[in-house]
Amino acid sequence: MKRNLHKWRQRLFGNDLFGRTQFRLTLQYSSLLSLLLFLFIAIVYTLLYILIWNDQKQKLNKLLDTEIHALQGPLYAEALNKKFDKPGERAFELSADQAFYYVIDTLGNTVTGAEIQKELRAQVFDLIRTGALPVSTLEKVELQTYDEPLPHLRKANDRQQKIMYMAGSRLLYRDGQLIGTLYAGKNVDFQKQLLQWLPAVLLGVALLFQALVVWLSRLMSQQAMIPIRQAYMRQQQFVADASHELRTPLSVLLSSIETLHIEDRPTNDSFEKRVLEGIKDEVQRMIRLTGNLLLLARRDSGQAVLHNAWFDLADIAVQTADKMSVLAEAKQIKLELEAPDELRVCLDQEKIVQLLVILLENAIKYTAAGGSVKLTVAHKAAPLGGKLVLEVRDTGVGIPEEELSRIFDRFYRLDKSRSRQMGGHGLGLAIAKHIVEECRGTIRVESRPGEGSVFRVEMTDMLPPSER
Repeated sequence: MKRNLHKWRQRLFGNDLFGRTQFRLTLQYSSLLSLLLFLFIAIVYTLLYILIWNDQKQKLNKLLDTEIHALQGPLYAEALNKKFDKPGERAFELSADQAFYYVIDTLGNTVTGAEIQKELRAQVFDLIRTGALPVSTLEKVELQTYDEPLPHLRKANDRQQKIMYMAGSRLLYRDGQLIGTLYAGKNVDFQKQLLQWLPAVLLGVALLFQALVVWLSRLMSQQAMIPIRQAYMRQQQFVADASHELRTPLSVLLSSIETLHIEDRPTNDSFEKRVLEGIKDEVQRMIRLTGNLLLLARRDSGQAVLHNAWFDLADIAVQTADKMSVLAEAKQIKLELEAPDELRVCLDQEKIVQLLVILLENAIKYTAAGGSVKLTVAHKAAPLGGKLVLEVRDTGVGIPEEELSRIFDRFYRLDKSRSRQMGGHGLGLAIAKHIVEECRGTIRVESRPGEGSVFRVEMTDMLPPSER
């Protein structure tokens, strides 16, 4: 899944610095717009919820006020005379706005009442007796009814259902004396179902708009990156041109110095030799610096290309360790290598060698005399495919925890004065990180001051199927 996401991101945004930055901007814009969209949907739903239920409450309150006013007239006396007990006679009409009504006197006797289904009466009276319908309030209750609202002989296969009703009550006064209570209710099941389906409808609309949000976010991030990309490209072009133009005169200067150095001259002036050696070292440092700057400039501009081919990494590790052993022995540092007899991989051999040299040189540089540096090359098996592991462990000065997040930044040096004395420019680890990222791997460091550091590189399994 991660590989598919990486391919999708690379296809839409590219794999360079600007592509990754644009991808992050698009995610940020999309997240912000999506948050605003869902916040708007939540507000709309809340407002509709309040408006719908308030409208039903107003209708029921209006109905109760109208009927209580009618009962305060001659209608109540007619109900006491059993006028509305006759078939077809009702004190109030039953409709979509009124599912039932009951007038109960102070002794608990029913003066008059009617309902759209006879099953409602017993359920409403149970609610009244249990206090579930307080006087002068509105409550939403679920009552058991049948699909068929007209009174008829019930059959065993008649399907029952629970319907939501909104019920309310009003106290009935006559000549200032309480004589009973009016209960009435209306069917609000449609409003209930509407509010249940409304979130799904709004969510569907939100998902449709989400595609528009992503497209708009990508467009916004693309427009935002244009001036940054142009300024950065001009800067990188300047660095690349300057580095390229400097390499030729520096190479000529180095050749001239080496000619002077090896020329057979009768003079044995040690001061002259020291000056020539110093100039030669500085020119070599400048050549390495311009080479590193040119490498980073090409990488940032997307011109760096991997030349993957099959080779024996174990053999390359042995050769690289042998070359670096001269530097380690000069500082009396023990250099160890742990690798299998053979480990064939498909990677850019030149870049892998450069990566190993950078990590070993950095470890040797910051390890004191008598210390040790260990290079480990291994293949790590995993259920979903193995990984290639390169690890360089040293017993050097270590890195403070607060500095670990910046250790791969360009031109960053933990101890600037010491780095200058050792010939560092702060680009080695930055180049190492770029090489690892080009190979779609990861690099991390664990370190403690005074205890040493461990640089660990993990890359995607590129072994032949027979060696996995």
